[in-house]
Amino acid sequence: MLLKLSLLYLAGFLSSLSEAKDLPSPTIFCKCAPTDTCWPSDSDWSAFNETVSGSLIKTVPVAAPCYQGPYYDAAACANIEARWTDPVFQAEFPIGYAYPPTQSCDPPGGNTTTCTVGDMPVYAVNATTSAQVAAGVTYAVQKNLRLVIKSTGHDLIGRSTGYGSLEIWIANLKSGITYEKNYLPPIACNASYWTGAVMNVSGGYRWSDVYEVAQANNVVVVGGGCSGVGVIGGYTQGGGHSLAMHQYGIAADQLLDANVVLASGQQVVASPCKNSDLFTALRGGGGGTYGIITSARIKAYSESPVTAQSLNLAPKSLDYLADFMTAVGILYEAFPSLQDGGLSGYGSWAAYCPVPRVGNSTAGLTYSMGAFGKNVSQIQSLFAPTNSKLASFNKTIDFWVNYTSYNSYFDYYWATSGVNTPAGQHSPALVSRLFTKASLSNSSGLAQMLNITAGQPQEYTLSEFGVVGAGAVLTAPDPYSGINPAWRRTYVMGLVARAYSDTANFSTAQAVHQDITYVKGAAMTALAPDTGSYMNEGDVQDPNYLTNYYGDALSMLQAAKAKYDPDGVFYCPTCVGSDQWVQQPSGELCMAMR
Repeated sequence: MLLKLSLLYLAGFLSSLSEAKDLPSPTIFCKCAPTDTCWPSDSDWSAFNETVSGSLIKTVPVAAPCYQGPYYDAAACANIEARWTDPVFQAEFPIGYAYPPTQSCDPPGGNTTTCTVGDMPVYAVNATTSAQVAAGVTYAVQKNLRLVIKSTGHDLIGRSTGYGSLEIWIANLKSGITYEKNYLPPIACNASYWTGAVMNVSGGYRWSDVYEVAQANNVVVVGGGCSGVGVIGGYTQGGGHSLAMHQYGIAADQLLDANVVLASGQQVVASPCKNSDLFTALRGGGGGTYGIITSARIKAYSESPVTAQSLNLAPKSLDYLADFMTAVGILYEAFPSLQDGGLSGYGSWAAYCPVPRVGNSTAGLTYSMGAFGKNVSQIQSLFAPTNSKLASFNKTIDFWVNYTSYNSYFDYYWATSGVNTPAGQHSPALVSRLFTKASLSNSSGLAQMLNITAGQPQEYTLSEFGVVGAGAVLTAPDPYSGINPAWRRTYVMGLVARAYSDTANFSTAQAVHQDITYVKGAAMTALAPDTGSYMNEGDVQDPNYLTNYYGDALSMLQAAKAKYDPDGVFYCPTCVGSDQWVQQPSGELCMAMR
């Protein structure tokens, strides 16, 4: 589940600018760009279109019907304006993105007065078969084109877009979702340990699609809190946190096998028994990096009742902000014991919100957590020590705790989650950090971090927390794990975000990003220096992203990258192997000069 953000992500800093500005673009050192003589001709594109059965699309910005020209359509524009912030609507277009890193074609009233493709892909293969996926990859290699992979486009770091690129669009690659009561591995060996139920996801489906089949078969899957997120792409391959992960493990641990198109165009099986190093990299080492998954099987579990606890907390007035911050610290320190007792979930807080956050207060904290197989009395007893600590501030702090019993996990999920965050607009700069039980028990260090990340009154900083670690996350179910090993010690994933206006100038946006990276992010790192960040919700400017995103798994992942994609066909910002490339000011992607 991607943490709920009040505004969405704008990153104009997707990669470092190259110092090698004199590199000639149409050379082996750079991917071929639309302005280069090596760029395919119209007849080349037409011939390629025939090889993919007419599935090649010359991309057009989503909002193009709102601008005078060949695509102008007043009725279509009205529909676009009405649905612009719907991520499911954006996902219906090859260059529709939930959180675009840059936007070169806003609807009327936005930050653009002209409409161009900008930094987005120029062509897209609307793949409906794995053969079309393979053909697209092969063509990109033959023509030395930048290649990007997109499913729903629900990404915060610009990994499914890129200037002058050919896109492999798998949103319409759909061969069905099936429930299998007993897992039978594609290739049997002693390493295939799972014999339980599975969901076979054959194509670019969303979690909402998989949940429908899971509910019909009375099983639980570990999936996204935003139901419009894609299943087999960056979510699962990047780790994937979830309301169900405390009980069953992080999403990457659920992957049992996958069919993959490699950079060579070859289609292979990745499992514990075949291409196990590729299989490991796909289970948490980052999406869009080692190959393109076209189908996968994931674990499914028997349904279970869930008891939920919701909490709202706010100062009686802003004169008591210090006590409010102390109460926030009490909760953070309590999270590990609550998690060890079975609770997990999500929440957020702000000290300086421009609108009321809890009741009439512009400062407040809210969360919703649940426990599998527990009753209300058990959760109340678990929370009693924390309740007593908060109650000691009853003269300055108000808080409300409620409990609800649900007959099934999915009753709980749809009541407390499942909502897609608004899309299509720019969002805050953000940074995440993984917190262990030891870091959260450091009272003075925790208080310092919370007070720094709270920010200043005019910064309107939002802090969010995923109390979803511990439990089954702490122990890898098998040796084939590609996630940052710091997850195996993590209890809470913290995220801090700041927004800026869609019309903000570069210096304003840069100042916000600098604050997030070097002030608030630094404070989080100081509290947990030996962990890392969640790559799917990381700081795009993080100078130490390789360490923070991948940790001690990096060398293993780099070896898999070198083996399966030695020429860097699959590139995406902050992904493994991305340090071998730089994006020029012109947008061209060139090999880094060493």
